[in-house]
Amino acid sequence: MDAQTRQHTEEIFLTISLAAARTKVYALRAEKDGCKQLAKLLYAIAVSEDSQAIRLLFQLRGQIGKNEQNFNTAFVKEIPGFIAKYEEALITAEKAGERAMQSVFQQSAKVHQIHLNLKKKLDNAPLKENAYHVCTFCGFIMENHAPEKCPICTAPASRFTKI
Repeated sequence: MDAQTRQHTEEIFLTISLAAARTKVYALRAEKDGCKQLAKLLYAIAVSEDSQAIRLLFQLRGQIGKNEQNFNTAFVKEIPGFIAKYEEALITAEKAGERAMQSVFQQSAKVHQIHLNLKKKLDNAPLKENAYHVCTFCGFIMENHAPEKCPICTAPASRFTKI
């Protein structure tokens, strides 16, 4: 891919990824306000936008590698990179007195550290099958069952999705 096409693809990927996340929030609000059909449409659009983002990512990265390469990318590069970015953003938020964002950045860094810990558990017992329960508010993942309250953000068990 030539440099200019790659730049456009990266910009569109970031924009459509952001739009997908934002549209999911719009869908949640519409559902909360009792606008059931609008919520369905917005959620469908968000899924469509997610699909478009994934398609662009495939083009940016080329072919997805073997599991070992994918694990290396995710668990050695990307997740530690997210933790570092959140920690850097936390310092900036602290200096600015942005308490809400301090909490978001701190919780997100903890969640990503938990992702690394879950990978270590998987490495130690690769054949053990577990369900995962994901907090839809902060992203915390719990094995086997949802907790009564999220240990990161205190969301109730009803905010967890089983994977």
